[in-house]
Amino acid sequence: MSFSTRHWRHAMVVGLLVLTGFSLYLASWRSALGPLMPVAQAVHEWGGVLYGLAVLGWSGRFYPWPADRNAGTKAPGFTKWAFFFLVMLFVSGLGLLVGPSWTRAIATIIHGLFAAVFVLWVAYHLAVHWPVNIRRKKPHINLARRRTLRWLVGAAVTVPVLGAIPSVLTMLSGRMFHQGSNNGALPGFVPYTVVGGYPDLSLETWRLSIEGTHYTMEDLKKFGVERRHVNFQCVTGWAVDGVEFTGIDLEHFLRQVGWNSQTHPWVMFFSGDGVYTESLDVQQIAKYRPLLAYQIDSRPLPQSQGYPLRLLVPGMYGYKSIKWLVGIKLVSHDTLGYWEQRGYPQNAYLGSYSGI
Repeated sequence: MSFSTRHWRHAMVVGLLVLTGFSLYLASWRSALGPLMPVAQAVHEWGGVLYGLAVLGWSGRFYPWPADRNAGTKAPGFTKWAFFFLVMLFVSGLGLLVGPSWTRAIATIIHGLFAAVFVLWVAYHLAVHWPVNIRRKKPHINLARRRTLRWLVGAAVTVPVLGAIPSVLTMLSGRMFHQGSNNGALPGFVPYTVVGGYPDLSLETWRLSIEGTHYTMEDLKKFGVERRHVNFQCVTGWAVDGVEFTGIDLEHFLRQVGWNSQTHPWVMFFSGDGVYTESLDVQQIAKYRPLLAYQIDSRPLPQSQGYPLRLLVPGMYGYKSIKWLVGIKLVSHDTLGYWEQRGYPQNAYLGSYSGI
């Protein structure tokens, strides 16, 4: 197999990993994927692991070094740089999948930084290796056309994710320099939404509805306020340690408003975005002690974090902690939430999900 053929086969595999990786980060891509989101995550995680192992374990045969390197031919500079980027992405990707939350936080910075730099490097690499003009007579004309087609495929993969680079760098700056980012999100958080934006909710008009009764924020605070320190972890791997949330204990609130967990053992939650839903059963509520949170680190929730009220479920992945909470419904049967309908586990305790 020629060096060029191996190079482009690897480029297609890496392109798939890049696209699926950014689909885990970009809200508009997640929304477009819908039920295929868990599939994209599985492809990115397991594909990245297998590809990384192959690159590291069989680089001499698997990676597209020139076939005659033992005869004295040096590998092209771009091949060496690509190998370096792939190794760093593989190592940091493993750090996102295993280990405590503090190592995942470090891995998020490294993985995001190298993903951004890699995309910029690929764009530069494509520009430097701009396709030659097709002016030659046969038999070279087919080769030139093939090269042009391959270049266009590479550009088609690279260009859509270039627009996400500023957002990635903003998120990374928040983690590295502890500055707020992403419309007021605290450092380290990657704000997710399934509708591509944040609902504009006003505290003056906002109400939490449950079984026909509507509660203002001041009404909720009368049920008792408490603070919790949690390690917040997303199902995609990143984590933020020691975040303080202030709010009202969910079970206490539900019991006070007349919840009969014998006849209605399931509780549904509804987001102000009009799309996102979640659910918990009575055992999960008793075990994880969810919080109706209205403050994060002693200040009101930023819009990107669910202002004015969100659910916080300690010990479960972040997709259970629904944002922009506007409604609660008590139900008698098992009801799946938005992401559970799309393949994520319903009992989302930390460690329960591995991308499949």
